[in-house]
Amino acid sequence: MRRPLSASLVALLAAASLQAQKQSAGPGRIVGETAAGFLGAPLGFALGYVVGSRFQPHGQSNPGVALGLAGAVVGPAAGVNIVGNGGPSRGNFAAAVGGAALGYGAIYFVLPLANKINPTKAKIAAILGAFTLPAIGATIAYNATRK
Repeated sequence: MRRPLSASLVALLAAASLQAQKQSAGPGRIVGETAAGFLGAPLGFALGYVVGSRFQPHGQSNPGVALGLAGAVVGPAAGVNIVGNGGPSRGNFAAAVGGAALGYGAIYFVLPLANKINPTKAKIAAILGAFTLPAIGATIAYNATRK
């Protein structure tokens, strides 16, 4: 009985030690990272679509859409990474990509709930809020890996 308790205590102290070594990011940086991640999604999709359709207005759409969707996942992480690298501590870009992907997964569950809200203005706000989830996920994952 004492071993699980002591192992839990060691794990808790190790986590607290690692948390103390991280440099905190200010609220301004967090807001900037989230805003850049929000802008990165449509810009990433547009860039991926243009490259995938071979810079032709009526090129092949399947590769364009595939690269556009990949760009929409990488775009929020790139925006967060650009703003987040402006200080002495840096996070992990791959973690930010994973956070953005989880944000898109969360949209799948949140959007149907947002559509059930009755007042129209609140429904619009909830739907727009749901589309900030990839940027929020990328920001959380990036800052969780900050060194």
